[in-house]
Amino acid sequence: MPTTIREAQVKDIPHLAYVSLQATSGLFDALYEESIPGRETSLIVEHMFSRLNTTSSYLNCRILEVDGKVAGGLHGFPQSESETSVGDPLIRRDRFSLLKPFYELPVPKDSYYIHSVGLYQEHRGQGYGRKLMLEAEELAKSLQVNTTSLHVFQQNTQALTLYQGMGYIETGRSPVVPHPSLWYDGQLLLLEKTMAV
Repeated sequence: MPTTIREAQVKDIPHLAYVSLQATSGLFDALYEESIPGRETSLIVEHMFSRLNTTSSYLNCRILEVDGKVAGGLHGFPQSESETSVGDPLIRRDRFSLLKPFYELPVPKDSYYIHSVGLYQEHRGQGYGRKLMLEAEELAKSLQVNTTSLHVFQQNTQALTLYQGMGYIETGRSPVVPHPSLWYDGQLLLLEKTMAV
């Protein structure tokens, strides 16, 4: 089936929200659930992608299409951009503790950070995640950044196997802060890959 990867557009925001909710293994559910009372979490996450001049903007995303239909998405950016990015006011203060392992595993400033790679269920296990990862690496190289990095739950063995098979190595780990919405507990890992530019 013909596949293409293209820059995300405003019309793709609902797709980005859906695949990111899947890719973050319940973390976005835990962070955003009920941050706007009565609003579905997916709509709140759509708001995140609609914010311009932030690292969470859809402008930092790519869309994978299979036969002309959206199959998945990539969200990534040079980590140096996060220094000037405005935080999301919709994350409730009582949920900040869920981010503790991420703060304990800081992404190197000279890295391209792969925030999420996600696919619709019917497109998983067909090599599309690898294609999106390769796209992230090409984006990093085009920006003259020779390191890519990402966080992954240790128990997410399918994703971990993909990343390690692509040459990513563990550079740190931190205990996950438990929450009923999270799919995994255990450890959060920081993985990095250095590439020739």
